[in-house]
Amino acid sequence: MKYKLTWLLTLALTSTPAFAATNTPAAAPIAAPAPPAATPESTGSRIAAARDAVMPYVVSILTVSQSFQQGDPTLSLASGSGTVISPEGYIVTNAHVVEKGKAFRVVFADGRELPAKLIGMDTLSDLAVLQAQPPKPEVFRHAEFATVNDLQAGDTVLAMGAPWGLSNSMSAGIVNNPHRLLVSLFDDEADYEDRLGPDLPTGRYYAWIQHDAPIAPGNSGGPLVDMRGRIVGVNARGMVLGGDLAFAIPGPDAKRVVDALIQFHRVPRAWLGFRLRSLKDTGFAHGVLLNAVDRDSPADRAGLRAGDLLLTLDGKPVDAPQPIDVPGLQRDIAQMPVGRRVALGMQRDGKRFDVTLGTAAYPRDAGDEVGYAPFGVSLRELTASMAHRRGLDFDDGLIVTTLRPGGPAATARPALASGDVIRSIDGKPVHGIRDLKPWLDKPAKIEPLLIGFMRDGENLLSTVRPTYGDRSRTPLPELPQAWVGVEVQPVTSSLQAAFETSGQGFRISRLYPGSPLAAAGAQVGDIVASIGDRMLKPASDDSSDLFDQAVRDLEIGVPAKFVLLRGTHSQTLSVKPIASPVETNGLKTLQVSRLRIQVRELGFYDRVARHLKADQKGVYVATVERGGPAGLAHLDGGDIVLSLGGQATPDLDAFSAALAHALASPASSIPILVVRGAEVRLLFLDRNWLQDSLP
Repeated sequence: MKYKLTWLLTLALTSTPAFAATNTPAAAPIAAPAPPAATPESTGSRIAAARDAVMPYVVSILTVSQSFQQGDPTLSLASGSGTVISPEGYIVTNAHVVEKGKAFRVVFADGRELPAKLIGMDTLSDLAVLQAQPPKPEVFRHAEFATVNDLQAGDTVLAMGAPWGLSNSMSAGIVNNPHRLLVSLFDDEADYEDRLGPDLPTGRYYAWIQHDAPIAPGNSGGPLVDMRGRIVGVNARGMVLGGDLAFAIPGPDAKRVVDALIQFHRVPRAWLGFRLRSLKDTGFAHGVLLNAVDRDSPADRAGLRAGDLLLTLDGKPVDAPQPIDVPGLQRDIAQMPVGRRVALGMQRDGKRFDVTLGTAAYPRDAGDEVGYAPFGVSLRELTASMAHRRGLDFDDGLIVTTLRPGGPAATARPALASGDVIRSIDGKPVHGIRDLKPWLDKPAKIEPLLIGFMRDGENLLSTVRPTYGDRSRTPLPELPQAWVGVEVQPVTSSLQAAFETSGQGFRISRLYPGSPLAAAGAQVGDIVASIGDRMLKPASDDSSDLFDQAVRDLEIGVPAKFVLLRGTHSQTLSVKPIASPVETNGLKTLQVSRLRIQVRELGFYDRVARHLKADQKGVYVATVERGGPAGLAHLDGGDIVLSLGGQATPDLDAFSAALAHALASPASSIPILVVRGAEVRLLFLDRNWLQDSLP
């Protein structure tokens, strides 16, 4: 890429003088007067005026979105941009900014932050509308859309938004092409929509505005503004590699979609069931080519086929000589009323014929996706469009998208896999998400379920044993072992001189609080030479196994003789061993599915490592999934939870009870008090992050 860019730069530098030479008269007695150049002051003032017309109404959008990984819902924080476009506080942005969103907040140019609700989203145009939710009604100042796309190549434009989450940012550039399809000279235009999104295509009904005002992730949904202070586009795409190539949805097209979303919460569109292709490289002179016909669509039922030529629409000639001509024609068809009868003039194999068919409502491109914890999978509803793209002869069921490793579906017999389509459970047909509800709650007795599913055209059966709720693990109890409360390091004969001691043994490197050896008078630095009648002579410099075994062989509560060397002096201590504290792997754990964390009991060694009091209570956070609710609340592994929702959490049972109480309360956020390092810190968990994924 470096060399390619260098070559392009060299080409530009060498071609400019040649152009100037061929356009300059050989002998001109008087040079033609050049048009007056805009002064920096006038250019700057125009930019400032355009900025002030829109920038105060540009907002940053914070979205908590939910996706699915390994069968479980995963939450993440993302940012985008938008613009207030009405007194009611409606905000236009991209659909991909709010897609899968669970909660939204908008930050205004003055720093004020408000919650927002989703009014409508249209993936086909990649546009969405939010509405700010102030605590009391107010009238919002707003920017205006351009009513026509009158941009020309070379016009100056401003891109506003929050690149990388940095609000109140603006960049300037020029329009490269006001009518651009993302189809290069090397692409087949028939693959255009599928390449932009196989199950959620976008950009079908408009050509993009290509410009070079620098944008970055976070600019999505922000306005493209001309020098008249109009929103001429909504920035949607950029090229991270390949220079400052950016693409915006034209303002007039965006306004039509926004108006429909505000009025209907969706964009009503008509559908005939075919896709169109331009006549480029086809040999035809007039019309537009039917590139594909959907099964069981109005076009299919009327007998139309891929390769037919559409010549007239309701008696009016249609032509699409180039790919750029197709989006407008598709938009004209989509804007027809649903149920209207449409007359098509067609040509097949050189023969003209007429067809009349009724428009249908545009079908959903992709179904909703949910996580289904009892099976350890995420599932997406199958739609007719998805079925068509996959060559299926049915259009209902649930597609397996991801699985939890080791979960019920992954360990079923046979195991389910991504791409399988579940058609029945326990003999009952499954058409959509709502059909999962009978198995959502834990039954009195958990029995394996018979799952009917399709895989690569094959009708298969499998048995799945569902799981429910949080998973608790209580390790098997171990026999208590003698413990004297020290850590030691070997002192071999070769190290005696370095340690300035008269004998071999094990040097005390740590005395735990309340340890029997400390109570008997031992100190850090003492060397344990013998325990009982057993002399301790280490076999190597890096193993304390001999000492550990000698202690374990003692009886709990029975005094034992310890001979210690302190410098050149020795002393004998009577030490009464106690039962050893429980190791970390012996502590009870709890997998909390609602928070996506694993917690465990607070152990002796946790308190020692954190310099806590011996009677400190709490719940230790072992692991936190970054995309889970607790991760979004900034809970971290190693935190010790002292209280949740205002209730103390001295142990796991209290933690579960506190969480259940907090979930039952109407509070919008749940406070969590934790010990982190040397601090006691207060965190807040947003209740919106805890919503169930299954409707």
